[in-house]
Amino acid sequence: MAKLVGSENAMWCTHAAVQTLGGYGYSREYPVERWMRDAKLEEIEEGTSDIQRLVISRGLGAR
Repeated sequence: MAKLVGSENAMWCTHAAVQTLGGYGYSREYPVERWMRDAKLEEIEEGTSDIQRLVISRGLGAR
């Protein structure tokens, strides 16, 4: 559950930061661009959110 919440929050926060900075958010001059790539990697690397939700629901006994 922590991996799911952590990866989704990281993605949400970095997406908001990129939107706030506009075009500068995609520029390699600012660290936000790297943070966005790292957050997306964590989201994919740990398993997609849908798969994690499925694993969690099975662990809780819901089917």
